[in-house]
Amino acid sequence: MGGLHYVVIVFFALFFLRLPIAIVLISATIVGLWFAPTPIALSTLPTTLWQGVNHFVLMAIPFFVLMGDLALASGVTQRLVNLAKSYVGHIAGGLAHVGVLVNIVMAGMSGSDLADAAATGRLLIPAMQRSGYPVGYAASLIAGAATIGPLIPPSIAFILFAAATDESVGRLFLGGAIPGALLGVFLMVQAYVVAKRNDYPREARVSYGERVKATITGLPVLLIPVVVLGSILAGIATPTEAAVLGVLAVIVVGGGLYRELSIATFTRQLLSTLRTVGSVFIIIAAAAAFGRVLTLYGAADALAAWMTSLTTDPLAFLVAINVVYLVLGCFLDTVPILLVFVPLLMPTVKALGIDTVHFGVITVFNLLIGLVTPPYGLTMFLLCRMAGISLQEFWRYQWPIFLTMLFALALCTAFPPLTTWLPNALMPVR
Repeated sequence: MGGLHYVVIVFFALFFLRLPIAIVLISATIVGLWFAPTPIALSTLPTTLWQGVNHFVLMAIPFFVLMGDLALASGVTQRLVNLAKSYVGHIAGGLAHVGVLVNIVMAGMSGSDLADAAATGRLLIPAMQRSGYPVGYAASLIAGAATIGPLIPPSIAFILFAAATDESVGRLFLGGAIPGALLGVFLMVQAYVVAKRNDYPREARVSYGERVKATITGLPVLLIPVVVLGSILAGIATPTEAAVLGVLAVIVVGGGLYRELSIATFTRQLLSTLRTVGSVFIIIAAAAAFGRVLTLYGAADALAAWMTSLTTDPLAFLVAINVVYLVLGCFLDTVPILLVFVPLLMPTVKALGIDTVHFGVITVFNLLIGLVTPPYGLTMFLLCRMAGISLQEFWRYQWPIFLTMLFALALCTAFPPLTTWLPNALMPVR
Protein backbone atom coordinates (compact mmCIF):
# COMPACT_ATOMS: atom_id res chain seq x y z
CA MET A 1 0.00 0.00 0.00
CA GLY A 2 1.12 3.55 -0.73
CA GLY A 3 1.31 6.41 1.72
CA LEU A 4 -2.06 7.81 0.63
CA HIS A 5 -3.76 4.54 1.56
CA TYR A 6 -2.35 4.79 5.09
CA VAL A 7 -3.59 8.38 5.33
CA VAL A 8 -7.12 7.38 4.31
CA ILE A 9 -7.16 4.37 6.66
CA VAL A 10 -6.01 6.42 9.64
CA PHE A 11 -8.47 9.21 8.85
CA PHE A 12 -11.54 6.97 8.71
CA ALA A 13 -10.44 4.72 11.57
CA LEU A 14 -10.05 7.66 13.96
CA PHE A 15 -13.16 9.37 12.62
CA PHE A 16 -15.37 6.36 13.31
CA LEU A 17 -13.81 6.10 16.77
CA ARG A 18 -15.48 9.51 17.34
CA LEU A 19 -12.25 11.38 18.10
CA PRO A 20 -12.36 15.18 17.77
CA ILE A 21 -12.02 16.13 14.11
CA ALA A 22 -8.87 18.22 14.76
CA ILE A 23 -7.09 15.18 16.22
CA VAL A 24 -8.25 13.05 13.29
CA LEU A 25 -6.86 15.55 10.77
CA ILE A 26 -3.54 16.10 12.55
CA SER A 27 -2.99 12.35 13.04
CA ALA A 28 -3.68 11.64 9.36
CA THR A 29 -1.35 14.51 8.43
CA ILE A 30 1.49 13.06 10.52
CA VAL A 31 1.01 9.67 8.84
CA GLY A 32 1.05 11.38 5.45
CA LEU A 33 4.29 13.20 6.21
CA TRP A 34 5.86 10.03 7.56
CA PHE A 35 5.13 8.00 4.40
CA ALA A 36 5.58 10.89 1.95
CA PRO A 37 7.20 9.97 -1.40
CA THR A 38 9.75 12.69 -0.73
CA PRO A 39 10.85 12.61 2.94
CA ILE A 40 9.46 15.54 4.91
CA ALA A 41 10.51 16.23 8.50
CA LEU A 42 7.73 16.17 11.08
CA SER A 43 9.24 19.37 12.49
CA THR A 44 7.61 21.21 9.56
CA LEU A 45 4.13 20.44 10.92
CA PRO A 46 3.92 23.40 13.37
CA THR A 47 4.85 25.78 10.56
CA THR A 48 2.22 24.23 8.29
CA LEU A 49 -0.41 24.54 11.01
CA TRP A 50 0.47 28.21 11.54
CA GLN A 51 0.32 28.94 7.81
CA GLY A 52 -3.19 27.46 7.77
CA VAL A 53 -4.52 30.21 10.04
CA ASN A 54 -2.18 32.99 8.92
CA HIS A 55 -4.76 34.64 6.65
CA PHE A 56 -5.87 38.21 7.21
CA VAL A 57 -9.42 37.38 6.13
CA LEU A 58 -9.73 34.84 8.99
CA MET A 59 -9.31 37.65 11.52
CA ALA A 60 -12.94 38.57 10.84
CA ILE A 61 -14.20 35.33 12.39
CA PRO A 62 -13.55 36.19 16.08
CA PHE A 63 -15.30 39.53 15.73
CA PHE A 64 -18.36 38.10 13.96
CA VAL A 65 -18.64 35.41 16.65
CA LEU A 66 -18.31 38.07 19.37
CA MET A 67 -20.93 40.22 17.66
CA GLY A 68 -23.41 37.33 17.72
CA ASP A 69 -22.65 36.49 21.36
CA LEU A 70 -23.09 40.12 22.43
CA ALA A 71 -26.36 40.43 20.47
CA LEU A 72 -27.77 37.47 22.38
CA ALA A 73 -26.73 38.86 25.77
CA SER A 74 -27.66 42.51 25.28
CA GLY A 75 -31.38 42.42 24.56
CA VAL A 76 -30.92 42.82 20.81
CA THR A 77 -32.58 39.50 19.96
CA GLN A 78 -35.57 40.19 22.23
CA ARG A 79 -36.20 43.53 20.51
CA LEU A 80 -36.09 41.80 17.14
CA VAL A 81 -38.67 39.25 18.30
CA ASN A 82 -40.97 42.02 19.54
CA LEU A 83 -40.59 43.95 16.30
CA ALA A 84 -41.27 40.95 14.05
CA LYS A 85 -44.21 39.85 16.21
CA SER A 86 -45.87 43.26 15.87
CA TYR A 87 -45.87 42.94 12.06
CA VAL A 88 -46.45 39.23 11.31
CA GLY A 89 -47.61 37.69 14.60
CA HIS A 90 -51.29 37.88 13.57
CA ILE A 91 -50.77 35.87 10.37
CA ALA A 92 -51.48 32.13 10.44
CA GLY A 93 -48.42 30.54 12.00
CA GLY A 94 -47.42 33.94 13.36
CA LEU A 95 -44.59 32.91 15.67
CA ALA A 96 -43.14 30.68 12.95
CA HIS A 97 -42.93 33.74 10.69
CA VAL A 98 -41.36 35.65 13.57
CA GLY A 99 -38.70 32.95 13.84
CA VAL A 100 -37.82 33.24 10.15
CA LEU A 101 -37.72 37.06 10.12
CA VAL A 102 -35.63 37.27 13.29
CA ASN A 103 -33.12 34.83 11.81
CA ILE A 104 -32.92 36.90 8.63
CA VAL A 105 -31.98 40.00 10.64
CA MET A 106 -29.71 38.04 12.98
CA ALA A 107 -27.93 36.79 9.86
CA GLY A 108 -26.63 40.31 9.38
CA MET A 109 -24.90 40.19 12.77
CA SER A 110 -23.58 36.77 13.72
CA GLY A 111 -22.77 34.90 10.50
CA SER A 112 -23.12 31.60 12.37
CA ASP A 113 -25.88 29.01 12.11
CA LEU A 114 -25.34 27.73 15.64
CA ALA A 115 -25.28 31.22 17.16
CA ASP A 116 -28.56 32.16 15.46
CA ALA A 117 -30.18 28.86 16.43
CA ALA A 118 -29.14 29.31 20.07
CA ALA A 119 -30.30 32.94 20.23
CA THR A 120 -33.68 32.52 18.57
CA GLY A 121 -34.35 29.04 19.93
CA ARG A 122 -33.87 30.18 23.51
CA LEU A 123 -36.59 32.82 23.08
CA LEU A 124 -39.00 31.35 20.55
CA ILE A 125 -39.21 27.63 21.35
CA PRO A 126 -40.71 28.26 24.83
CA ALA A 127 -42.93 31.03 23.40
CA MET A 128 -44.23 28.79 20.60
CA GLN A 129 -44.80 25.95 23.05
CA ARG A 130 -46.81 28.22 25.37
CA SER A 131 -48.92 29.39 22.42
CA GLY A 132 -49.86 25.83 21.49
CA TYR A 133 -47.35 24.83 18.81
CA PRO A 134 -45.87 21.30 19.05
CA VAL A 135 -42.41 21.67 20.54
CA GLY A 136 -40.98 19.44 17.80
CA TYR A 137 -42.32 21.79 15.15
CA ALA A 138 -40.90 24.81 16.97
CA ALA A 139 -37.43 23.26 17.13
CA SER A 140 -37.46 22.11 13.49
CA LEU A 141 -38.69 25.51 12.25
CA ILE A 142 -35.90 27.34 14.12
CA ALA A 143 -33.37 24.82 12.74
CA GLY A 144 -34.45 25.55 9.18
CA ALA A 145 -34.56 29.31 9.72
CA ALA A 146 -31.09 29.32 11.31
CA THR A 147 -29.56 28.07 8.06
CA ILE A 148 -30.37 31.49 6.59
CA GLY A 149 -27.70 33.02 8.85
CA PRO A 150 -24.54 31.98 6.99
CA LEU A 151 -26.13 32.75 3.60
CA ILE A 152 -27.08 36.38 4.18
CA PRO A 153 -23.95 38.48 4.80
CA PRO A 154 -21.85 38.50 6.85
CA SER A 155 -21.01 34.80 6.90
CA ILE A 156 -18.23 32.88 8.62
CA ALA A 157 -18.66 30.02 6.15
CA PHE A 158 -18.05 32.36 3.20
CA ILE A 159 -14.94 33.72 4.92
CA LEU A 160 -13.59 30.17 5.19
CA PHE A 161 -14.46 29.49 1.54
CA ALA A 162 -12.63 32.68 0.55
CA ALA A 163 -9.57 31.63 2.56
CA ALA A 164 -9.55 28.26 0.78
CA THR A 165 -10.02 29.64 -2.75
CA ASP A 166 -8.75 33.26 -2.71
CA GLU A 167 -12.18 34.46 -3.85
CA SER A 168 -13.40 37.91 -2.83
CA VAL A 169 -15.19 37.85 0.54
CA GLY A 170 -17.38 40.78 -0.49
CA ARG A 171 -18.54 39.05 -3.69
CA LEU A 172 -19.33 35.86 -1.77
CA PHE A 173 -21.29 37.85 0.80
CA LEU A 174 -23.38 39.42 -1.97
CA GLY A 175 -23.77 36.08 -3.73
CA GLY A 176 -25.53 34.58 -0.71
CA ALA A 177 -27.96 37.46 -0.15
CA ILE A 178 -30.63 36.49 -2.72
CA PRO A 179 -30.54 32.73 -1.94
CA GLY A 180 -30.83 33.55 1.78
CA ALA A 181 -33.82 35.83 1.20
CA LEU A 182 -35.35 33.26 -1.14
CA LEU A 183 -35.01 30.54 1.50
CA GLY A 184 -36.65 32.85 4.04
CA VAL A 185 -39.65 33.41 1.73
CA PHE A 186 -40.01 29.68 1.05
CA LEU A 187 -39.88 28.85 4.75
CA MET A 188 -42.56 31.44 5.52
CA VAL A 189 -44.81 30.07 2.76
CA GLN A 190 -44.27 26.55 4.08
CA ALA A 191 -45.01 27.73 7.65
CA TYR A 192 -48.24 29.38 6.49
CA VAL A 193 -49.44 26.22 4.72
CA VAL A 194 -48.57 24.02 7.72
CA ALA A 195 -50.27 26.44 10.13
CA LYS A 196 -53.44 26.50 8.03
CA ARG A 197 -53.52 22.72 7.71
CA ASN A 198 -52.96 22.08 11.42
CA ASP A 199 -54.82 25.12 12.72
CA TYR A 200 -51.79 26.44 14.56
CA PRO A 201 -52.45 29.58 16.64
CA ARG A 202 -51.75 33.15 15.69
CA GLU A 203 -50.94 36.12 17.90
CA ALA A 204 -53.41 38.92 18.55
CA ARG A 205 -53.12 41.82 16.12
CA VAL A 206 -51.36 44.70 17.85
CA SER A 207 -52.53 48.28 17.68
CA TYR A 208 -50.93 50.86 15.42
CA GLY A 209 -49.40 52.60 18.42
CA GLU A 210 -47.80 49.39 19.72
CA ARG A 211 -46.39 48.68 16.27
CA VAL A 212 -44.86 52.15 16.07
CA LYS A 213 -43.36 51.71 19.54
CA ALA A 214 -41.86 48.30 18.61
CA THR A 215 -40.46 49.81 15.41
CA ILE A 216 -38.80 52.71 17.19
CA THR A 217 -37.34 50.38 19.82
CA GLY A 218 -36.11 47.84 17.25
CA LEU A 219 -34.84 50.27 14.61
CA PRO A 220 -31.32 50.57 16.09
CA VAL A 221 -30.99 46.78 15.81
CA LEU A 222 -31.83 46.90 12.11
CA LEU A 223 -29.05 49.44 11.58
CA ILE A 224 -26.34 47.03 12.80
CA PRO A 225 -26.35 44.88 9.61
CA VAL A 226 -26.42 48.11 7.58
CA VAL A 227 -23.24 49.26 9.32
CA VAL A 228 -21.50 45.93 8.65
CA LEU A 229 -22.46 45.33 5.03
CA GLY A 230 -22.64 49.00 4.08
CA SER A 231 -19.06 49.64 5.18
CA ILE A 232 -17.88 46.77 2.95
CA LEU A 233 -19.89 47.80 -0.12
CA ALA A 234 -18.89 51.44 0.25
CA GLY A 235 -15.23 50.44 0.32
CA ILE A 236 -14.81 52.02 3.75
CA ALA A 237 -13.77 48.79 5.47
CA THR A 238 -12.50 45.30 4.78
CA PRO A 239 -14.63 42.40 6.10
CA THR A 240 -12.40 42.22 9.19
CA GLU A 241 -12.73 45.95 9.85
CA ALA A 242 -16.49 45.72 9.22
CA ALA A 243 -16.70 42.98 11.84
CA VAL A 244 -15.01 45.28 14.35
CA LEU A 245 -17.50 48.03 13.47
CA GLY A 246 -20.31 45.54 14.00
CA VAL A 247 -19.04 44.68 17.48
CA LEU A 248 -18.88 48.40 18.34
CA ALA A 249 -22.41 48.89 16.99
CA VAL A 250 -23.78 46.07 19.16
CA ILE A 251 -22.00 47.54 22.21
CA VAL A 252 -23.50 50.97 21.51
CA VAL A 253 -27.01 49.57 20.94
CA GLY A 254 -27.01 46.91 23.66
CA GLY A 255 -25.01 48.80 26.25
CA GLY A 256 -25.73 52.44 25.45
CA LEU A 257 -29.35 52.41 24.27
CA TYR A 258 -30.84 49.31 25.90
CA ARG A 259 -28.49 49.33 28.91
CA GLU A 260 -28.48 45.53 29.12
CA LEU A 261 -24.81 44.95 28.32
CA SER A 262 -22.79 45.29 31.51
CA ILE A 263 -19.03 44.91 31.82
CA ALA A 264 -19.54 41.54 33.55
CA THR A 265 -21.75 40.33 30.70
CA PHE A 266 -19.26 41.57 28.10
CA THR A 267 -16.42 39.72 29.85
CA ARG A 268 -18.46 36.51 30.04
CA GLN A 269 -19.35 36.66 26.35
CA LEU A 270 -15.76 37.49 25.42
CA LEU A 271 -14.55 34.33 27.19
CA SER A 272 -17.27 32.33 25.41
CA THR A 273 -16.11 33.76 22.09
CA LEU A 274 -12.49 32.85 22.83
CA ARG A 275 -13.47 29.23 23.52
CA THR A 276 -15.49 29.03 20.32
CA VAL A 277 -12.85 30.69 18.16
CA GLY A 278 -10.07 28.61 19.70
CA SER A 279 -11.75 25.35 18.74
CA VAL A 280 -12.58 26.64 15.24
CA PHE A 281 -9.02 27.81 14.55
CA ILE A 282 -7.54 24.50 15.68
CA ILE A 283 -9.75 22.77 13.12
CA ILE A 284 -8.82 25.35 10.46
CA ALA A 285 -5.09 24.78 11.05
CA ALA A 286 -5.46 20.99 11.05
CA ALA A 287 -7.62 21.01 7.91
CA ALA A 288 -5.12 23.20 6.07
CA ALA A 289 -2.25 20.87 6.96
CA PHE A 290 -4.26 17.80 5.93
CA GLY A 291 -5.17 19.48 2.65
CA ARG A 292 -1.50 20.10 1.89
CA VAL A 293 -0.73 16.43 2.49
CA LEU A 294 -3.46 15.43 0.03
CA THR A 295 -2.00 17.87 -2.49
CA LEU A 296 1.47 16.41 -1.86
CA TYR A 297 0.16 12.98 -2.88
CA GLY A 298 -1.47 14.39 -6.01
CA ALA A 299 -5.01 13.85 -4.74
CA ALA A 300 -6.21 17.20 -6.13
CA ASP A 301 -4.98 16.48 -9.66
CA ALA A 302 -6.30 12.91 -9.56
CA LEU A 303 -9.72 14.04 -8.34
CA ALA A 304 -9.87 16.78 -10.97
CA ALA A 305 -8.99 14.33 -13.73
CA TRP A 306 -11.56 11.81 -12.49
CA MET A 307 -14.37 14.36 -12.11
CA THR A 308 -13.68 15.85 -15.54
CA SER A 309 -13.73 12.38 -17.10
CA LEU A 310 -17.22 11.76 -15.68
CA THR A 311 -18.87 14.84 -17.18
CA THR A 312 -18.07 18.07 -18.97
CA ASP A 313 -21.52 19.51 -18.30
CA PRO A 314 -21.32 22.15 -15.52
CA LEU A 315 -24.90 21.53 -14.32
CA ALA A 316 -24.40 17.77 -14.14
CA PHE A 317 -21.19 18.37 -12.17
CA LEU A 318 -22.97 20.67 -9.72
CA VAL A 319 -25.80 18.17 -9.23
CA ALA A 320 -23.27 15.41 -8.51
CA ILE A 321 -21.36 17.65 -6.09
CA ASN A 322 -24.60 18.51 -4.32
CA VAL A 323 -25.21 14.82 -3.69
CA VAL A 324 -21.64 14.37 -2.42
CA TYR A 325 -21.97 17.40 -0.14
CA LEU A 326 -25.27 16.13 1.29
CA VAL A 327 -23.59 12.85 2.21
CA LEU A 328 -20.44 14.50 3.60
CA GLY A 329 -22.54 16.97 5.59
CA CYS A 330 -24.16 14.08 7.44
CA PHE A 331 -20.80 13.02 8.85
CA LEU A 332 -18.41 15.98 8.86
CA ASP A 333 -18.44 19.53 10.16
CA THR A 334 -18.60 22.43 7.72
CA VAL A 335 -15.07 23.67 8.42
CA PRO A 336 -13.03 20.61 7.30
CA ILE A 337 -15.21 20.17 4.22
CA LEU A 338 -14.64 23.79 3.19
CA LEU A 339 -10.90 23.70 3.84
CA VAL A 340 -10.06 20.15 2.68
CA PHE A 341 -12.50 19.15 -0.06
CA VAL A 342 -13.21 22.50 -1.71
CA PRO A 343 -9.58 23.18 -2.74
CA LEU A 344 -9.48 19.68 -4.28
CA LEU A 345 -12.53 20.49 -6.41
CA MET A 346 -11.49 23.95 -7.56
CA PRO A 347 -9.39 22.80 -10.57
CA THR A 348 -12.45 21.01 -11.97
CA VAL A 349 -14.71 23.97 -11.18
CA LYS A 350 -12.43 26.31 -13.12
CA ALA A 351 -11.95 23.83 -15.97
CA LEU A 352 -15.72 23.61 -16.46
CA GLY A 353 -16.10 27.40 -16.41
CA ILE A 354 -18.27 27.49 -13.28
CA ASP A 355 -18.37 30.86 -11.53
CA THR A 356 -16.49 30.62 -8.22
CA VAL A 357 -19.12 32.69 -6.39
CA HIS A 358 -21.89 30.44 -7.72
CA PHE A 359 -19.97 27.36 -6.60
CA GLY A 360 -19.23 28.92 -3.22
CA VAL A 361 -22.86 29.76 -2.49
CA ILE A 362 -24.03 26.29 -3.49
CA THR A 363 -21.32 24.73 -1.35
CA VAL A 364 -22.18 26.74 1.76
CA PHE A 365 -25.94 26.34 1.24
CA ASN A 366 -25.59 22.57 0.92
CA LEU A 367 -23.32 22.17 3.94
CA LEU A 368 -25.75 24.19 6.07
CA ILE A 369 -28.42 21.60 5.30
CA GLY A 370 -26.03 19.01 6.74
CA LEU A 371 -26.22 20.79 10.09
CA VAL A 372 -29.85 19.66 10.52
CA THR A 373 -29.39 16.06 9.29
CA PRO A 374 -28.36 13.03 11.33
CA PRO A 375 -26.06 11.63 12.49
CA TYR A 376 -23.76 14.67 12.86
CA GLY A 377 -26.04 17.72 12.53
CA LEU A 378 -24.85 20.11 15.24
CA THR A 379 -27.80 22.50 14.91
CA MET A 380 -30.19 19.55 15.11
CA PHE A 381 -28.59 18.31 18.34
CA LEU A 382 -28.48 21.80 19.83
CA LEU A 383 -32.19 22.44 19.28
CA CYS A 384 -33.23 18.93 20.34
CA ARG A 385 -31.38 19.53 23.61
CA MET A 386 -32.93 22.99 24.05
CA ALA A 387 -36.43 21.65 23.33
CA GLY A 388 -35.99 18.42 25.29
CA ILE A 389 -37.06 16.19 22.39
CA SER A 390 -35.69 13.13 20.60
CA LEU A 391 -34.29 13.05 17.06
CA GLN A 392 -37.36 11.11 15.97
CA GLU A 393 -39.67 13.86 17.27
CA PHE A 394 -37.50 16.50 15.60
CA TRP A 395 -37.58 14.79 12.20
CA ARG A 396 -41.30 14.14 12.42
CA TYR A 397 -41.67 17.87 11.73
CA GLN A 398 -38.33 18.56 10.02
CA TRP A 399 -38.74 16.60 6.79
CA PRO A 400 -41.07 19.11 5.01
CA ILE A 401 -38.69 21.92 5.99
CA PHE A 402 -35.78 19.81 4.74
CA LEU A 403 -37.52 19.39 1.36
CA THR A 404 -38.16 23.13 1.23
CA MET A 405 -34.46 23.78 1.76
CA LEU A 406 -33.55 21.27 -0.97
CA PHE A 407 -35.97 22.99 -3.37
CA ALA A 408 -34.32 26.37 -2.72
CA LEU A 409 -30.87 24.79 -3.21
CA ALA A 410 -32.00 23.22 -6.51
CA LEU A 411 -33.20 26.61 -7.80
CA CYS A 412 -29.89 28.26 -6.90
CA THR A 413 -27.99 25.42 -8.59
CA ALA A 414 -30.01 25.54 -11.81
CA PHE A 415 -30.13 29.36 -12.11
CA PRO A 416 -26.66 30.89 -11.55
CA PRO A 417 -27.91 34.53 -11.79
CA LEU A 418 -29.57 34.03 -8.39
CA THR A 419 -26.06 33.94 -6.94
CA THR A 420 -24.04 35.99 -9.42
CA TRP A 421 -26.25 38.93 -10.40
CA LEU A 422 -25.84 40.95 -7.21
CA PRO A 423 -22.03 40.63 -6.87
CA ASN A 424 -21.59 41.36 -10.57
CA ALA A 425 -23.80 44.46 -10.25
CA LEU A 426 -22.28 45.90 -7.06
CA MET A 427 -18.73 44.48 -7.01
CA PRO A 428 -17.81 43.59 -10.62
CA VAL A 429 -14.48 41.90 -11.22
CA ARG A 430 -12.00 44.33 -12.72
